[in-house]
Amino acid sequence: MSGRSEQIGDYVQFVVEQLVDNSEAVKVTESVEGDDLYVDIEVDPGDRGRVIGKNGRLIRSLRVVVRAAAGRDGSTAQVELVEDDEEQAPQDPASDSAPHEAGAEA
Repeated sequence: MSGRSEQIGDYVQFVVEQLVDNSEAVKVTESVEGDDLYVDIEVDPGDRGRVIGKNGRLIRSLRVVVRAAAGRDGSTAQVELVEDDEEQAPQDPASDSAPHEAGAEA
């Protein structure tokens, strides 16, 4: 899955860079645990709304595409928009899965 996860990460990076104003601040990291792919997206705080979209539609659509791509290998995938620790905002309402923690069962 590592080759596929790298392609998925590159795809997410490209899409998010097209959505935001500050594309240099976009950071996408992938991690693989067994058959699970985790994609974390970090953007400038001012661009978070652009990635989430109206009523969370953009981030949900991105999650659907990533899950479909990962599913081709029989894997599962989760996409999360990472918040800054300083910005203690409520959890993203568009999130349809709990954030993963290193070493935790998903």
